[in-house]
Amino acid sequence: MKNKLLQISIIAFLILAYTLVRPEAQGLLPGLDPAKRSDPPFLEAGAAWADSVIETLSLDERIAQMIMVYGYSNMGPAHEKAVLKQVRRQKVGGILFFQGEPLEQARLTNLYQETAEIPLLVAIDGENGLGMRLQETISYPATMILGGITDNSLIYRLGLDMGAQFKRMGVHMNLAPVADINNNPGNPVIGTRSFGEERQNVTAKVVALMEGMQDKGVLVAAKHFPGHGDTDTDSHHALPVIPHDRNRLDSVELYPFREAIYRGLTGVMVAHLRVPELDARENRASTLSRPTITGLLKEEMGFKGLIITDALNMKGLSSYFEPGIREVEAVRAGNDILLMPADVDKAITAVKKAVKQGTISEEEVNGSCRKILQAKYWTGAHQSFPIKIDSLLEDLNDPAYKPLIREMVEHSLILAKNTDGAVPIEQLERTSLATVTISKDGKQAPLHTTDLYLEGDHFTLASGAALEARLAMIRLLSAYNTIIVSVLNTSSRASQNYGISNETLLFLQDLEPSVKLIVNVAGVPYALSRFSGLDHLDALVLSHKDDALYQELALQAIFGGASFSGRMPVSAGNYLAAGEGIATGPATRLGYASPLDVGLNPDTLIKMEEIIRHALKEKAMPGCQVLVARKGKVVWHRTYGYHTYQRKSPVEPDDIYDMASITKMASITTALMRLHDKGLFHEDSLMGSFEAVPDSSNKADLLVADVLAHQSGMIAWIPFYYETLEPLDTSQALLSNKYSRSHPLKIGEGAYFNRHVKYVDSVYQKFYSAEYPYQVADDLYMRADWKDTIYKRIYDSELISKEYRYSGLGFYMFQQIIESVSDTMLYPYVWYNFYDPLGAHTLGYKPLSRFPRERIVPTENDNFYRRQLLQGHVHDMGAAMLGGVSGNAGLFGSANDLAKLMQMYINGGVYGQRRYIQEATLKLYTSCYNCEEENHRGFGFNKPVFWEDDAGPACNSASPQSFGHSGFTGTLAWADPAHELVYIFLSNRVHPDMGNNRLIDMNVRTDVQQVVYNALMD
Repeated sequence: MKNKLLQISIIAFLILAYTLVRPEAQGLLPGLDPAKRSDPPFLEAGAAWADSVIETLSLDERIAQMIMVYGYSNMGPAHEKAVLKQVRRQKVGGILFFQGEPLEQARLTNLYQETAEIPLLVAIDGENGLGMRLQETISYPATMILGGITDNSLIYRLGLDMGAQFKRMGVHMNLAPVADINNNPGNPVIGTRSFGEERQNVTAKVVALMEGMQDKGVLVAAKHFPGHGDTDTDSHHALPVIPHDRNRLDSVELYPFREAIYRGLTGVMVAHLRVPELDARENRASTLSRPTITGLLKEEMGFKGLIITDALNMKGLSSYFEPGIREVEAVRAGNDILLMPADVDKAITAVKKAVKQGTISEEEVNGSCRKILQAKYWTGAHQSFPIKIDSLLEDLNDPAYKPLIREMVEHSLILAKNTDGAVPIEQLERTSLATVTISKDGKQAPLHTTDLYLEGDHFTLASGAALEARLAMIRLLSAYNTIIVSVLNTSSRASQNYGISNETLLFLQDLEPSVKLIVNVAGVPYALSRFSGLDHLDALVLSHKDDALYQELALQAIFGGASFSGRMPVSAGNYLAAGEGIATGPATRLGYASPLDVGLNPDTLIKMEEIIRHALKEKAMPGCQVLVARKGKVVWHRTYGYHTYQRKSPVEPDDIYDMASITKMASITTALMRLHDKGLFHEDSLMGSFEAVPDSSNKADLLVADVLAHQSGMIAWIPFYYETLEPLDTSQALLSNKYSRSHPLKIGEGAYFNRHVKYVDSVYQKFYSAEYPYQVADDLYMRADWKDTIYKRIYDSELISKEYRYSGLGFYMFQQIIESVSDTMLYPYVWYNFYDPLGAHTLGYKPLSRFPRERIVPTENDNFYRRQLLQGHVHDMGAAMLGGVSGNAGLFGSANDLAKLMQMYINGGVYGQRRYIQEATLKLYTSCYNCEEENHRGFGFNKPVFWEDDAGPACNSASPQSFGHSGFTGTLAWADPAHELVYIFLSNRVHPDMGNNRLIDMNVRTDVQQVVYNALMD
């Protein structure tokens, strides 16, 4: 019985010990533990080389290998000379670089390495990348920002990228990651340098970052052992005390270190902390504590990697131990690398003396030296290749690093509160928006990112605004039902209320409670505690920083163009707990990013501009807008040229173009698909089955599908306006097939208009009236009954061979069908059902009724029909005669808004959390209807000609699944679900006259589109 009890006791003891060593028993995140424990990978490298080097070294030189001095690349010749002395004469083993400039650091590294007899171990304290220390390099988000990310694969990828940059810079070791659990909001030294206060979250990220850097062959030093998170003292200035018992230390502070060690951690940095539970000696820093380093870290926790002290010149240590004594005590404690001793000569002499006296074992020195040499071998330092200065800056700032930064920032955004799903904003058609940017002086320019989704008004306010200013702003805001307030210029200090002024809180408190109020805070997570008393906030967002990337992504996420998925890395007082955060799921509207973010090569995309510049030079068009979106992100939205050849008004991104026949797709076809879903329209019906089509017309027996696919036998077009004009000389014809003095106005190939014509009496007048309701152009209105005349001409027109022939006549008829079936006029039907809820507010007919004329790009200087420059009135004559609203043409809009419609198509009929069209319907309409007969049309959509190169409306690389439409005025809109691409090209090639076919002859639209496909990287 006694033996059995003894066995049970032993088993219980082993289980307890294993629990202390293996943290997964305490609830580590699933998936962190490998199949077996991993030792530091450098221990398997270069043993023979290390031993061969050690044999050549004196005791002084072996001790010197344990010393790492500091270096700067911005302190001039005197500092350079001092470091060279330490390398040449004192033969130190490593150098830790601080602030400076990368080209100069590279020069110095090469110089120091060339001088050193044994290659130096080059380190940097780059918790957030090289940019933390070096100008003109990448600085990654602060560690606590990363702590809010839930996808730790991003942290691993960050480690890979940081590791690649360190290697390119000749750096072998990074004194990171920070493994401290910051559970003390008043911590003056760790704070946002920590991943957070939750042990699982911190541990997972420490391991991910560590593994990423080590997989690139970079040594790391997890810090600050045994845990610096719960202190209110800065060890740079004094010796902090960690008063916790062993159970607490095991369950919190030591937790991340244990798992990192188990996963093959290469280095640990020991902090200057007094931890009485581990070493009761007064003023004994953990850096100099053998029970802490050798007893706990090495023996109990089984760590075999490099142990490096924190800087030995810090006050937390130097206040109690003189130079030389510090280093001796550090070696006795079990450290391998002595960081920044105050006096290198004294350090070497003192350690050597201790060895001779027997208070330090020479084997301990040899063991540390051997580990350091093996670590150098593993990093490749032993090969002593100089850093290549050429292209160094370019390599360190490779654009390929940028997508991860954007991805991490988006994943770090935290939606802390979201009452009734206020975010993402829905029902744009019912939203009147104002934004308020609060900054210290009230002069921070507001971002207009929200205008990409919904045009609104933008205001600014000082954080310390007086009552009168606040009340004035509140009065201005009373006209809006949705307000986004961005709070910028905050602080990380609790003593400064985190930069959230009482005036700001009073302003928010006094806003009308019925308003949807979304507050976006660019600050530390702790700052959100300041908003705990504002119950009427509908949404509270943490966007971390004022930087444009953070703010643009936060505003995009508020509208569903990006996602909220971040979690609070720390608690915000009693208001929000660590781990809280609301995920909004995948983006539901277009976002805005860079080409590399979506797998497009920007160096290839830029070649579009060569084509466009050539087209502008050849006067194929005065200007254009080009938009490219991929994977739901607009990555290229640029403008070129001017409104006209007078070069007075440059094209702007929100300028509005006449889209011509894109109307057939974006208006008529879109409306028909909705009616199809409602069971009110069928493609297999006859045209005559709809009341709007007269039974007496030869069009009544046409199949709807054939009309939609342009193979019904209808003629291409009817120039209705000819009937409303007559020559002043009745002996002359209205048109001629050749140029002459009487017919100088070219309107097309082989078509010249008479220069002396007049309007047929009583067809037009100069002003609106009930009898003349249809505005054709400025000061030109058409008689009401002429609408019936137009439709009579269509229904009476002849039918010819049933083969593919592009005809717009059917789309005039579809307009009547839509209006009859829906009991709604075409324009309000598409506006209320599509454009307005999509947030595509520039899309629509008759733009002069909503927008200033100068925002609308002119089309033709019409000398033969309307006798004026057309600006805001539809170019197409037939559409103009119907008052600008037609199924054939008449739609205006910007590239950005048209892209929203095209993205809705790619999404299978869904956009902004709303379904507009059933996916099956879209597939039906966008499929090729009769490709076997070489008809490249779907139902209302155009398709690529895949049986012949350079023959269709799209470039040769467009997939068979792609679809879109072009327009006579020089437009093209194309969507390719196979590549998740949207391409928009808007121009006014018909300016100053429609006889200009250079854009078509030069294949500008499709050549530019081909460049987009050439830029695909996956």
